[in-house]
Amino acid sequence: MDLDAPLEKTSNSSEAQSLFMSASASPPLADIVNAITLRPAALTVPLEPSDLRDLFNGFISEFTATATAQSLELDGKKLLYSYATIEDDAERVQRVCNLIDFALILYELGHCELRVAHEFIEDLLDIQTIDWCQSFWPYISHREDRLANNLDGQKRPGRDLIRYCNALLRRLSKTQNSSFAGKILMFLANAFPLSERSGINPRGEFDTDNITVWETDDGESLHSRFWSLQRVFADPTTLLIKPDLQLAFRDTLKTVMDELRKHASVGTTNERTKSPASVVPTPAETSAVGTPAEPEDEATFVPKWLTSKSLFELQLRDPLFRRAIYAQTFFICDFLLGHVVDTPSPPGTNKSVMYPRTITTDLAKFLKATQDTISRPPNTWAAVDLEPAFARSLKSVVARDSNWQTWKLNNSPSFEKPVVPASEIEDAKKEIDSRRGTKRAYRFNMGTPALSRLSNTPTGIDLLRNKQRYAIPGPVEYYEKIREMRDVLLDSSDPELGRETKEGIASKEWRGLRAARAQGTRYEFARYFKRSLEALLDAENENEPKKIKLENA
Repeated sequence: MDLDAPLEKTSNSSEAQSLFMSASASPPLADIVNAITLRPAALTVPLEPSDLRDLFNGFISEFTATATAQSLELDGKKLLYSYATIEDDAERVQRVCNLIDFALILYELGHCELRVAHEFIEDLLDIQTIDWCQSFWPYISHREDRLANNLDGQKRPGRDLIRYCNALLRRLSKTQNSSFAGKILMFLANAFPLSERSGINPRGEFDTDNITVWETDDGESLHSRFWSLQRVFADPTTLLIKPDLQLAFRDTLKTVMDELRKHASVGTTNERTKSPASVVPTPAETSAVGTPAEPEDEATFVPKWLTSKSLFELQLRDPLFRRAIYAQTFFICDFLLGHVVDTPSPPGTNKSVMYPRTITTDLAKFLKATQDTISRPPNTWAAVDLEPAFARSLKSVVARDSNWQTWKLNNSPSFEKPVVPASEIEDAKKEIDSRRGTKRAYRFNMGTPALSRLSNTPTGIDLLRNKQRYAIPGPVEYYEKIREMRDVLLDSSDPELGRETKEGIASKEWRGLRAARAQGTRYEFARYFKRSLEALLDAENENEPKKIKLENA
């Protein structure tokens, strides 16, 4: 099918067009839209209400006062079809942009619904060629905030947006319009929340329409066994539903892995300028079903395998081709390892993504070994095919997909948090205002009672000069302390306290005698049987001992 040719109208489209053309045109609407200045940048610069200030006093006020929503829709579509027949493409685009912008302005002013603008866009894309739709797409992407504001995929105009975007995607070629298709998908992803049911595949369906076709033979050749893996890669649930296929899959995958290892490159990917996997074959080489009949543009990426036998050996020599097969194998192994027999099912409520657990233990060991070989390859043969950065990328993708699967198992709960009530916002404002005020002085200046007492302790050089800090007590002071401790010893019945008190008395007696000696005198203790500080002081009081001046005191 020629994608650049105008599409043939369906019966429904023809009936709708005849209805629009038979409706009586409203001159005010045509006059208003035609009076809007044509702008070369109409695709990327939206029309604002301020640009129509001069028209609001005349045509627009009269039109909004008399026109109904149905008349606006019918007359607008008739005007849209008349603009679509303009031969000058630049004028056609500017007229159409002004019409849809005018519908958006009326919606923002409360005179119509947003679905009117979406219906204009849907009809416009339906009657134009693919190339024209691609050139017109900047208009939609630059008005995303107006066209996709708070849309719901289950209600209009959200359903309208999904419908005409999907209709446009079905018209696109998967090989020639992949970039345009990606822009449409990115727009839909931004227009709706992540939890939108229409975009998350809640039942876990695989893309079984992506079929790889290759030349048929006896089925035992390496070429046939290699490409037969694509069936399992496209829908791995076939191994879970039909366990009898697991043994053949294991043998085929082992053969393919061994063959890829034999062709492992020891050079670098920069040694080649073009991948053999993407080389366009000559007409003589394009005998296989599914290979391109005409050469593609070299700058165009074709997301399809070339499955001709004549290219198979060249593909195996290509490190990028081998790396793509390794990536597919790694992801399939990770998926199948999550469905081993006799293993507990993950917690969740979405039964649609809970597949039967029929992978045998032997196959699970083989899959685990294959996955480990890809993620942690030996340095002897995988210098280029499985470099560390590539292995890390595979692990990152698997970890992200694991979180995605857990979210889908829980029936895809919404990530959006509920709106905070106005009462909570007011309470938060009051709390912030109360914390901004002057706080009452804390009773402990330093934070804790101990630090506050320590901060009140006098310090400085004057305290270091105070003689009381380093004055040694005299024997009399020690004697008074000994008497106090003996009174405590007599009144106490605690053995531990008694032991500590006796040790304290002995220590102070010794220090008291040393203090008496330091004063320059000593006594004749020979007359006394007890050499104690108490006996010394008693003798001193009776003037019995003789005082002898120490020569070297």
